[in-house]
Amino acid sequence: MNVAIPKLNNKVAPCFEVAKAFEIVEIKNNKVVSSKTVDCPAGEGFKRVRLLHLFDIETLICNGIKEFYRHQLAAIGIEVIPNINDSIDQVLARYIANELPVYKNDIIKSQDKFDVSHDDLISWARELFETNGYSVINNLSKDTSLLDLIAEIQCPLCNKSIKVAICCGGHTYRPDQEIKEFHHSVKSPYNILAFIYTDSPQIAKSCSEYGIEFISPGKINLIKEKSNTMDVPIFSGPIEGHDKINLRGKIDR
Repeated sequence: MNVAIPKLNNKVAPCFEVAKAFEIVEIKNNKVVSSKTVDCPAGEGFKRVRLLHLFDIETLICNGIKEFYRHQLAAIGIEVIPNINDSIDQVLARYIANELPVYKNDIIKSQDKFDVSHDDLISWARELFETNGYSVINNLSKDTSLLDLIAEIQCPLCNKSIKVAICCGGHTYRPDQEIKEFHHSVKSPYNILAFIYTDSPQIAKSCSEYGIEFISPGKINLIKEKSNTMDVPIFSGPIEGHDKINLRGKIDR
């Protein structure tokens, strides 16, 4: 059993998303067999989720944690025990003695509030596109403030460039308004408009109405599965200016 605890000095850190270090503990037969501190200087929560996955963590014991990241961890099989504020030694003793409260790790399918930072979404979107073969640059134009990133890849069917305009939600408290303005302000020379946000049927519906691809970190496993069968990674089509890609992402015959 591998357990992780966000650490500040010798106590549980106040917030999972900004903890600078984690105590990684291996427990066997109700005894601590190894323990080490792992630094995490990155400034966003996704890096911490990946860190726990890298160390094969089965249980996270923490104090504060945003629901979004709790769901991310639960989705990859990591049990989360939140709202624990004590010294590391005391927490481990209580955990081994089964004295920590049981917390239901239910995964909520949609969230009404925005509980992940704009910077986090930009970092996640950049990694998603780069790992799928896209080159990604920051938007430096002042004319389109809602455009955060520009991704580009060569179409495997016609060899023409596919350019993606990416807006990461969180510019305002009204994602529906962001989607509308993004649609009107960003057009040519982009083949695809993509909006990155936490999973929400309402946001997905708004994006669909404006012809914008909706991408959520909560759907990362589905994205990975679909990308393996797509001609163009992440997107199944249609893609403006690329007639050889039909609605199923296959070559027109």
